[in-house]
Amino acid sequence: MELRGRGTYILVMELEDDQTIQVGKLGDLRFKKGIYLYVGSAMGGFRSRVRRYLSGIRAQKWHIDYLLSRSKVRAVLLVPSDTRLESYVAERLSGLFEEVHPGFGASDTRDRTHLFYVG
Repeated sequence: MELRGRGTYILVMELEDDQTIQVGKLGDLRFKKGIYLYVGSAMGGFRSRVRRYLSGIRAQKWHIDYLLSRSKVRAVLLVPSDTRLESYVAERLSGLFEEVHPGFGASDTRDRTHLFYVG
């Protein structure tokens, strides 16, 4: 897998059963069994960000870390870019999939959420 460069990524994760997960300051959130998409930015580089997600999260620093601790990563889609496209990608996904938990992963943007439920 080529991990050079930087840009935006989409994590494809599977949650094997319904769960309530405590997600930092967002509190206890209910998640349905199924496939989720998470949009993130790796402007510091794909390599370290993807390795962090695939090697197992130890410290829960971001919203996505809490969900990753209970789910399985099925794929990572990379969108190479020298500019942040995270909001653009999240907006496009919101027209296709169910938005999940307002503010999830989007605290540094004006976006509603960066987490989407596929089913």
